[in-house]
Amino acid sequence: MNIVYFVLVLIALVLVHEAGHMVVAKLCGMRVERFSVFFGRPIWSFTRGETEYAVGWVPLGGYVKITGMTREEQIPPEVEPRAYYAASLWKKIATIAAGPLVNIALAFLVFSGIYWYGVPSGPVTTSVGLVQTETPAATIGLLPGDRILAVDDVVANGDPLRVQDALRAHPNQVVTLRYDRAGRTFERDVKLTSQEIDGKTVGRLGFAFTRETEQFGLLAGLGKGGEFTWQVLRLNVEAVGQLAVSEEAREQINTVVGIGAVFDEVADDGVQVMQLIGLISLALGIFNLLPLLPLDGGHILFAVIEKVKRRHISLAVYNRFAMVGMAVLLIIFFIAIQNDIDLIRGGVGLVGR
Repeated sequence: MNIVYFVLVLIALVLVHEAGHMVVAKLCGMRVERFSVFFGRPIWSFTRGETEYAVGWVPLGGYVKITGMTREEQIPPEVEPRAYYAASLWKKIATIAAGPLVNIALAFLVFSGIYWYGVPSGPVTTSVGLVQTETPAATIGLLPGDRILAVDDVVANGDPLRVQDALRAHPNQVVTLRYDRAGRTFERDVKLTSQEIDGKTVGRLGFAFTRETEQFGLLAGLGKGGEFTWQVLRLNVEAVGQLAVSEEAREQINTVVGIGAVFDEVADDGVQVMQLIGLISLALGIFNLLPLLPLDGGHILFAVIEKVKRRHISLAVYNRFAMVGMAVLLIIFFIAIQNDIDLIRGGVGLVGR
């Protein structure tokens, strides 16, 4: 079920992105012909005003069709003044950049919201903060707030590392777990699962310890959210710049398959889910600003070139640049697919506890 939520999150982020293009295009006086979720022939649509709102049959991404944006498009004379190519440079840039900037702004709000809600600030405790579904921990009824007392004859004494080491030492074995819940002590026998970590098979119960948290006020949360957004933005831009020369940077690329696997592992932790949504939204914004066609950054680059040259670039030149852009994107995609395979083979997830 988590993968369904993940797909819905991606659709929502695409909607936000495309809505940014559409709203700014309309504010700039351009004619928006279609707003589509997914590609291909519409399987459902309705028209409001001059814009058709549709759902395509190919479940990938989405798009906004603005009159005059397609090269050598045949346009009725009466709508030419509202065509994309007839707009001033700043209107073109504002319209194209709106999608990625909305994604970046959304990430900023998500990160700020996490600081408002509360972020870990103190040491890890022996209290349970998260119980993953369909794990041994969930099977025995372990709940957030329970405090681990012992694993077999290893007494925690308030040290979460003792508990972690004791669990890791028994992959696929039965252990006796003793824990406290509101002053009552419970003892359960449970068979652990296993997980590969750093080439070693370790036991896994399926929960995470909690940490003391710190909540921030409205302005402080916005400040912290802005700092985190800028930090991640800077690191991502640097990583993109190193893709051609750094193997380490290339190893960090994943498609929605790999990201979905991570989402499935953290879906029980609301804060981690929100952080992942923010990171995906931010990555979507950054990726679309790359100066490659057919990405938004490529359209911005061409708008600037046409302004400098004071004439429209021919369809032939446009298509050649588009082919180069698609080739680069395909290379990135295949690298990401390989990383997805390695990620899934290696196993993703929280530390085996």
